Order: sequence, then C-alpha cells, then structure tokens
Amino acid sequence: MNEQLTVKNFGPIKDATVDFKRVTVFIGPTGGGKSTLAKLAAIFRDVNFHLPQETSAFLFDHYGLEKYFEKNTYLQLSRGQYRAKWNKGRITYDRSTRNIMNNRVSNYSEIVSNRVKEQMHILDNSINDYSKSINANNKSNQDLEYIKNIVDDLVNNTSREITKMILSNVFLYTNPIYIPSERIFVSSLNNSWAGLMRDDIGLPFTLLEFANNYAQSRVEVLNLHIPLFKIDYFHKNDEDLIKIEGKKHPIKLHQSASGIQSVTPMLVLLEHLSRQKEQAQSFIIEEPELNLYPTAQQGLMNWLVEKCTAGENDLTITTHSPYILASCNLLMEAYKVWKERPELEAEIEKIVPRTSWINPEEFAAYYVADGTVRSIQDERTDLIGGNELDAVSGNISDAFRSLLRLRKQPA
Repeated sequence: MNEQLTVKNFGPIKDATVDFKRVTVFIGPTGGGKSTLAKLAAIFRDVNFHLPQETSAFLFDHYGLEKYFEKNTYLQLSRGQYRAKWNKGRITYDRSTRNIMNNRVSNYSEIVSNRVKEQMHILDNSINDYSKSINANNKSNQDLEYIKNIVDDLVNNTSREITKMILSNVFLYTNPIYIPSERIFVSSLNNSWAGLMRDDIGLPFTLLEFANNYAQSRVEVLNLHIPLFKIDYFHKNDEDLIKIEGKKHPIKLHQSASGIQSVTPMLVLLEHLSRQKEQAQSFIIEEPELNLYPTAQQGLMNWLVEKCTAGENDLTITTHSPYILASCNLLMEAYKVWKERPELEAEIEKIVPRTSWINPEEFAAYYVADGTVRSIQDERTDLIGGNELDAVSGNISDAFRSLLRLRKQPA
C-alpha cells in the first residue's frame, strides 16, 4: 500500500505530507496532530466519502474534526495513479484519475448491470403475478403499494451497493477500522452499551462504533487465547470472562487488570475482522500501549502486525511509547537478517515470530509536532534512529548530569 496524504491548515496541522505504508506509526507530544492525521486517513479511505449522493460532512463530525476547517484548508490523498482532494465538502479527482475511473467503471458497470437486469426481470414478473392475484380476489391495493415501496427501496439500495462495488474495483477505498484510546470503557461498562447508544449521552462516535463492533465480534469469537497475558478470553451467557493461567475460576473482564481490559476487546475485534478476507481493511489504532508494561507492549506489537497486515490490510498506529518504536525496529531487523541470511530463518523465527516481520520498505514512522511532520527513519538502515527511540530519557539524563555538576560546585 502506498498512499500520500497532504494536509494544510487543518486543526493542529499547518503543513504536512505523509506517505502511508503497510505499517505507519505516528509519535509526538499530546495535541501535536497524530490522531488528526490518522483520522483523515480513515475518512479518505471510507467508501461513504466517495459516494456521489453523500456529503463528507458527517464523516468529519463522526471523527470529531468538523471544527478543524479553515478558509484555506487543503486536503489531498494520492494512491498510485489516483488523486483525490477535499473541496468544499466534496471529494474531487484530477483529470487523469477521472479518465482511469471512467474506463474501469464503464467496463465493470456493464457486467453488474446485466446481472441486475436479470434479477429485476424475475422480480418484476413476481410482482405482476402477485398483482393479478390481488385484483382477482378483490383485495385492497394497499398490499400492492406496500410491495412497490419495498421494490423501490431495493432498487435504491442496489444502486448504492453497485457504486460501492465499482469504487472497490478501482481501488479507491479500503474498510477503515478505527480503535480509539477510550476503548477501556467498553469492558468497564460491560453490557450497558445498548442503553448508552439509545439515550445518546454524548459519547464520542468512534467509541460507540468500536463498542458496537466489539459487541458483534464477541458473538463470533467465543474464546481466544491471549499469550501476552497468559490468559484465555471466552464469552458465555452474555458475559465476557477471563481465565488466568494457574487460577481455578474465571473472572469477569471488567474485574481484571486495566491492561487486560484495555487490550482484550481490541484483540477480540481484530481476531474477528482478520477472518474476513473479501475486503481490504485499514486498522487505525490509538495508543495501543495504554496500561501495558513494556514487555506486554512488545508482545502486543507482534500480534497487531500479524493480524492487521495480512493480505492487503494495513496498520496505522499513534503512540507515545518508545517501546512501540523499539518493537517496530525489532520486527524490521528480523526481516533484514532473513533477507541477508535466509538459511537462518528457523533461528530468526525462534526470536521473532515469522508472521510479525516487517519489510522496512513497507514501514513509515513520523514525529508529529509544531504543525508538521518529519520522518524518524534513518536513511541508511531504514530503522527508526537511535536518537528518536527515547529522546526524553536522554533529556532527563542530561538534566540529571547538570544537577550533579551543580552539586559539586564550590559553595
């Protein structure tokens, strides 16, 4: 996957260009714009943003970005031959992209149109037969009107689905899965989500959507082994339960450690979605390290890369953790050693699982601050530079040495 997002004068971002790869990581201070860039990627990848009959405004509202626009805001996403720009609430394409789309859409539309005509002909005959039956029995025409309304809805929905299929065929979108940092509330509130959504109490849309997706996933994923915590998750009698290694009885998820509560719903959702192969998916995760000890962060990164980059899927992460960056370096180094010494594959895999290796050419990492971004990868090694891994610890050490020197000065 190769996408380039250009953002100017939008919220905290003044001028930034980001090349998204199979795995993309954003790090930087709070409020610097990491989540803004990640959310924009989700919006541009959403098929609803590209549908002619839709307005993009609801998506910006969904991600809490509706107030970020300025008079001179400029947004553009380029993917290969395609270039799409946000322009006064609409998505627009350059001439080259429109020509490519027109040719491919025309060919694909002809195939789909023929299939739909066949189905509609069968449906039309069925309606005519039912109409004759109604008239023959002197029944009210309300039944017929009811059926016609159903058919009209069917036609409209079919048209929308055809458009989605066409857009998918020309590779204009993937299915974005946004996992917000507030996800720990999902396990804390247990089964209360239906009432919260019904009562519309003002929770972030991204959190409600995650809760809804998780509620569907836990019906499909009834049990899941989570090795990084040495636990087993299972769903039984409408309860989420955790079985801890060495403990006789399971406990409820909301009674478990905060790290388990934060991670488990996410892993259940990812397990469910990773089984769906028909549509490429973009996984966008805010601060995966929340409530986790460094060793658990490393294990989680192995899991995320394995589950979220299979096939044509991709993974975007926002983080504050140097351990997440160090884990990315480890996964890339494993790939590099294998490329140089393929005969050592088995030995490398004992250290780093094969399914989690990252090709450095399919990785990008950015520091986001002061309204812009900069790459933090070393051009020689393609790994994240040593100075970037834990600059804060270096600053603390420098300050500590300064204090020691002050202490030794003569009174």
